[in-house]
Amino acid sequence: MKKFKYVLLFSFLLFLIPGCDNSDFLSIDEDLAMKKGKAHKKVMPSSATDVLVKAQEDWENINDALQNAEPGEVVQLGEGLFYLHKSIIRWNFNGTMEGSGMDKTIIQTVPGELFDVSECPPLKFSFKTTDGFFMFCFAHNYNKEMRTVAVSDMTIIVDEPTTPYYQYRPGNDPEEGNSIQALHVQYENLENDLVNPVNLNVVYKNIAVIGEEDEGKYLNHGYSLYAGLAAFGASSGNFEAKNVKVENAQLAILPQVFIGENSTVTVKNCKTRNNINAVSSSLSHSWSIVNCDFEYSKKASLVLNKYNNNPNAELLPVGKSFIINNKINVSGGFTVAVAAWDVENTKLINNVFYGGGFTGLYTERGNNWSIVNNDFCGVINPFSGGTLFLINPMNFEVKNNINQIVAGVAVDDPSNIIGKSRECD
Repeated sequence: MKKFKYVLLFSFLLFLIPGCDNSDFLSIDEDLAMKKGKAHKKVMPSSATDVLVKAQEDWENINDALQNAEPGEVVQLGEGLFYLHKSIIRWNFNGTMEGSGMDKTIIQTVPGELFDVSECPPLKFSFKTTDGFFMFCFAHNYNKEMRTVAVSDMTIIVDEPTTPYYQYRPGNDPEEGNSIQALHVQYENLENDLVNPVNLNVVYKNIAVIGEEDEGKYLNHGYSLYAGLAAFGASSGNFEAKNVKVENAQLAILPQVFIGENSTVTVKNCKTRNNINAVSSSLSHSWSIVNCDFEYSKKASLVLNKYNNNPNAELLPVGKSFIINNKINVSGGFTVAVAAWDVENTKLINNVFYGGGFTGLYTERGNNWSIVNNDFCGVINPFSGGTLFLINPMNFEVKNNINQIVAGVAVDDPSNIIGKSRECD
């Protein structure tokens, strides 16, 4: 039976591989300033009654404003409903696209029409190439300046499939897709040039992204959203998602390759629901996940992978991460609430873990973790036998957690301090 469990665990891991002091806590509570220049471009929704005419006019008005925006300028979207029928691609944008409020500016796919992604630039990873599949794409060539792409104060609804696109892996047949990434920023070299990152900040703030789940309608696990909020590419800047809501997506929040010695991926005051993964992030310097509610994640709420099997990634500087004051779900079968590979210097404090699955926290090769005052009482009948499952941990301090049941490999290493558990109320 034990051998059977580990075979299932290995299959699950293959699927995924797509107390603190005040000074520490303050470092994750500072807003990255959104670049707002003195000029604004105001865009109002088309008043056309025909949905296709309206979509064409809405697309032209938003696209023209973005293409003509000067560095630091704000493209302001007015109140009302905008329809989009095809992708908007803006290269080398350095500014802000701002709605008039999360409940006031609505951008939606056109009812009954395929969303055209045929003009999107591709994603060329070292291990695969994928045709682009974005609603908004802010793509960047190599540059040496500091840039900020900021999007805020709107709701995006994706409830129609895209025109077909394909993913190409060596030795495999092309895989067709018809889901979309709603907001996407990329440096075109992606993870292929870790030694020459751009200085790109990405800010998503006060945004709701709502997808649709329908296995008969959508490829890619039956979701209209492949990702809600995404940012790819080797950058020495920062990623922030603050006060955002993402529902019905394969991947809710997808930040990748923020690798500078001062870079941080911050996800704060966010809520996700009914996604396969809530936050999936790899090849990044450090993470700050604070005050979030990750509800019903079908595989893992948090997937953090420092190196992601990239042979050049071990050159990345050592980071310092925080996972604090979150509600984190594990939703059955071989799911986990938090999965982390090669993540170091991490404070996991005051989180509530709940649901049934393999385990609450899963780590491999972590170093210098402080796991204190978390509540694992809601983790029901973990398949691993432990509410924490640690593989080859080093310098871990685990204490004062409710329903703290530690399992795994080499947890008895002398560098680790495993303290007492607290009982559930």
